[in-house]
Amino acid sequence: MAESPLRLREAPRGLVSPRPVAGDGSIRWYAAYAGEGHEDALAARLRSVLPREVLDDAFCPRWEVVMKRRGAWLKTERTMFPGYVLLASADDAALSRALSRLSFPVPMAGRRGRALSPMEAETQKWLERTLDERRVLRASEGFIRSGKLTVERGPLRGSEPRVRRIDRHKSMAWIDLGGDGSRLLLRAALAVPRKE
Repeated sequence: MAESPLRLREAPRGLVSPRPVAGDGSIRWYAAYAGEGHEDALAARLRSVLPREVLDDAFCPRWEVVMKRRGAWLKTERTMFPGYVLLASADDAALSRALSRLSFPVPMAGRRGRALSPMEAETQKWLERTLDERRVLRASEGFIRSGKLTVERGPLRGSEPRVRRIDRHKSMAWIDLGGDGSRLLLRAALAVPRKE
């Protein structure tokens, strides 16, 4: 595979597993570096050129942002992992071979030689559970009582122990998805209108 003209940066800790994973036939997610602003284009291109037996999907997960502009509340979406596209595949060896045959480079995060490193299993399971069918992490709402957060509505319900920080003014929370000592903090929309 040709060297990429992209300036690679270190993948966020926790985005890829630090240890090899034995293939068990389940669909795992792998991170490919696309460069900020090019995520959707690379995902679409990979979906069109790679066979369905090798690539289940290529996508850019997003998170919903709620902000107030000129007195009105607006909802918009932002890329969850700026600069990265996630590739879903049940066969990492076949995916690696298919990527190496492409006419354009696709730098993979955490690649060790020909072996691909999948996303941490715990992180992938949490994202599969919380993302909607469009792969968007929707806004949640909750309250704080006696210093304890309770999420009443939204995908963060039940994930309160993962919340590391809340910015009530910006309706934002930082969610810790890191496992095994790695630390991957994701931003998520979390409105906490009341504190008791």
